[in-house]
Amino acid sequence: MNQVRSNQVSSIAASFALVAAIGVIPASADPVADFYKGKTITVLVPIGPGGTYDLYGRLGAEIMQKHLPGNPQAITQLMTGGGGAVSTNYIANRAPKDGTSLISLHGSMPQNQVLGATGVTYDLAQFLMIGQFTPLNSSLTVLRASSPAHTIEDAKKHEVVLGSTGQGSYQYHLPILLNKLVGTKFKVVLGYRGIGEQNLAMERGEIMGRGGTVVSWAITEAHWVKENKLVHLVQVGAKRAKGYEDVPMATDLVTNPDHKKAFDLVSAGSLMGRSLAGSPGIPADRAKALRAAFMAGMKDPEILAKAKSMKLDLDPHPGEELQALVTRILSTPKPVVDLVKESIGTAPEKKKK
Repeated sequence: MNQVRSNQVSSIAASFALVAAIGVIPASADPVADFYKGKTITVLVPIGPGGTYDLYGRLGAEIMQKHLPGNPQAITQLMTGGGGAVSTNYIANRAPKDGTSLISLHGSMPQNQVLGATGVTYDLAQFLMIGQFTPLNSSLTVLRASSPAHTIEDAKKHEVVLGSTGQGSYQYHLPILLNKLVGTKFKVVLGYRGIGEQNLAMERGEIMGRGGTVVSWAITEAHWVKENKLVHLVQVGAKRAKGYEDVPMATDLVTNPDHKKAFDLVSAGSLMGRSLAGSPGIPADRAKALRAAFMAGMKDPEILAKAKSMKLDLDPHPGEELQALVTRILSTPKPVVDLVKESIGTAPEKKKK
């Protein structure tokens, strides 16, 4: 009898142990990995193929596919228009809010929101800033040897025709603000679909130059760089770019503190650089995983080798720092915002069909 009772007790104890073990399994599982397993992440690209937004977007997709728990598939999708506003509006208002919709964020989006640009229906304060691949220095550039301007002083005396994708781009904001605050004579033609089209327009003589980053020129027109065909009139960014120390910063051309802040606002895209962001409303655990995956990718030898093969500079900053930068831009003082709005309010010329 005692033996039977002992067996019953052992059986009951074993049953409790099995139940306890089963109960532990869900607690130890990774809900982020469970969610992403079998999913597809889409990274939207706001500007046409072949440029740095496209290339960094592809790199971001590769990082997420390799380093995000659950190893989801990741693809890039072009969604152009509005100088980046179309894709940003989509992420804000229509894309899934579950961590599967990301964007190679156009650097001009924060200042466009501050300036109330036409077509803006997003609020970047609600976005998840995942990480920054690199901040960038941008410049206004003249290619044609026959151009009358090789310096900012020249551009004060002669008209210089530049191209831009749209009125919301820094390619438009910066030269127009220079006209207002420095006295240059830039004329900006809008309607180009991307930098490739603008480069062709420069070769054909339709325009004399465009705004562009050092990285962009090195990737898209390396032979122009190698043959010293590019003349950089002015640059914007956190500091003068290495190798371009003789090109003046826009903020060096003015002394009024509000004028300096105005240039900081319109050049915020350079500070934003090339960044990866996610839709509003991403659950906290997935947001944390997305940021961790990004930074893991920035230390991955295979990813670093891939970036090098694509001629992409990397100077990564975590999502928390990028989020703070966005907050700072969105908090630009109203008098400075009003100054910029007044300066860029002139109707620009549109590209001839």
